[in-house]
Amino acid sequence: MTTVFRCSLALFSHSQHLFTLLFTHYKGFAVSLDTTLKAQSNSGILESVFKLSERKTTIGTELYAGFITFLAMSYILAVNPAILGSIPGMDKGAVFTATALAAAAATLIMGIWGNYPVMLAPGMSMNGFFKGMLLSGSVALVWHEALFGIFLSGVLYLILSMTNIRKAMIESIPEDLKLAITVSLGLFIAFLGLKNAGIIVSNPIILVSMGNIADPQVIIAYISIFVALGCMIRDIKLATFISFVSAILLTALADVFLGTNNAPIPEQIITAPPSLSGSFAAVFNFSGLTADKLFDLLFIVIIFLIVDFFDGLSTIVGVGRDAGIIDKDGKVPNARSALVADAGGTVIGSVLGTTSITAFSESGIASSQGAKTGLAAVVVAGLFLVSLFLYPLFSIFSAAMVAPAMVVVGIYMIGRLGDIQWEQKESRIAAFFTIMFTVLSFSPANGMAMGFISYAFSMVVAGKGKEVHPVIFVLCALFLSYLILL
Repeated sequence: MTTVFRCSLALFSHSQHLFTLLFTHYKGFAVSLDTTLKAQSNSGILESVFKLSERKTTIGTELYAGFITFLAMSYILAVNPAILGSIPGMDKGAVFTATALAAAAATLIMGIWGNYPVMLAPGMSMNGFFKGMLLSGSVALVWHEALFGIFLSGVLYLILSMTNIRKAMIESIPEDLKLAITVSLGLFIAFLGLKNAGIIVSNPIILVSMGNIADPQVIIAYISIFVALGCMIRDIKLATFISFVSAILLTALADVFLGTNNAPIPEQIITAPPSLSGSFAAVFNFSGLTADKLFDLLFIVIIFLIVDFFDGLSTIVGVGRDAGIIDKDGKVPNARSALVADAGGTVIGSVLGTTSITAFSESGIASSQGAKTGLAAVVVAGLFLVSLFLYPLFSIFSAAMVAPAMVVVGIYMIGRLGDIQWEQKESRIAAFFTIMFTVLSFSPANGMAMGFISYAFSMVVAGKGKEVHPVIFVLCALFLSYLILL
């Protein structure tokens, strides 16, 4: 066993050295490649598809930005299977394959059709919500029935994206309420990460308390989180990825020196992708979908539609603005294609067997590296496809090992807290209810419901009922029904 480990460690060290060389020299290589191909690209297929010259970018810049961004978001290949794979009936291997395929398909559509440097994958907040919802008994649905609700939300999102209704939807929900939902989801996913790491544990007297800091997994989680915090403070763009790698390395060291067995070394690194037979098209299995489950199904559709729609739009707008694609007036060029890619990804992902596909905030790394076109997204899509053959490597990661990455994602999402207009009482009340009920009831659905209801109530009492969009009142009625029947 010692010999095997030493060989594996030597292989890992060699791989790490190789990765360092690639990371260090890739940009230089990309620039050289760009110099070689620049003349061709100006009149070639890349230029016609991605409009490189028009957006003042180069092939090398796009390739490098795509490569770095994939590294930053590759943790989803471990995190999503770890979260969803713990749900009864869901196979971890199938979730991995569904994650990689759905991310590749959606990102490819975004890159080619939308021509945005925006990358998509299963959303970190919604997979946690999905798990918490099913395991807590908040809905009477099993996993594939709940995924059917996500499928329907994706279809509705797709329809809205292709029509002018999307404008009315965007304008109907106040900005402060959108921000509060984003913040609440960030806190929820961070709380879930702290729970999975053992940093926060249940307590029968005071509900929750601090975990055992002497536990190796807890120590590793703390160290990895603070490594990520250091990266964030120093503006190192790969904070999430670095925290993920840190947790992996420390867990492997703990296995060696402390005798734990939390990161067993796989016998193989490259294999065929895990089968999708247990999850593909499972959303269309209606054998157990009875009439008393329909309200729960409707609620899932509404929740996921709202979150996906506004989360995707905000990321697209944010990245587009950073990349210089969106003008000062906020006009989003090719917005329909970008939203269709986002919505289509959710439809594809649910059929394959994973939760909602959404635009990743890590896409901002691509724009920070100079990416301005969908070519960077195409690079990321290709790397997701390559990852399909690396399942043994990603399969060793437990929920505790990926918890630090979840905490980091939560910290990023809570950054929108300062954008809420706290001086306005109606916004303050709605944000408070949204955030508090999401965290304390361990349900983003409850938080969103209370947020909408409290906002409408506050506006009516303040004599501003006419300023509330009719869509808000309709949603309030649905949310109120949900809470009563909960």
